[in-house]
Amino acid sequence: MVEIVVALALLSVTVVAVFGALRTCARAAYHSRMLTKSVMLAESLLTEAKISGNTAYETTEGRDGSYNWKVQVAPTPVESLGAIVVQVQWQEQQRPQQYELFSLIQMKSYTERQ
Repeated sequence: MVEIVVALALLSVTVVAVFGALRTCARAAYHSRMLTKSVMLAESLLTEAKISGNTAYETTEGRDGSYNWKVQVAPTPVESLGAIVVQVQWQEQQRPQQYELFSLIQMKSYTERQ
């Protein structure tokens, strides 16, 4: 009888440990999925900003599903070079998460835009 009680105790401890590991794996998979989607969104926004031809210094914001995004084109110390910063934010387990992408773009002068 004692052997059965010990075996059941070991089995219950093992089951609790396995469920804890599965919970951790599920959280990690969810975080990975959310991060991957944010990277894809940031890359598409960066590509869109680069090929749009609109090279004005501006900030645009929007929402895509559970993600808030912001694209900012800002001047740099180099006259014909602009900085593009793409920020994607989302909530995950009551904590804010953020992914940021940075690139440079050749800016057209005012006379080139005419």
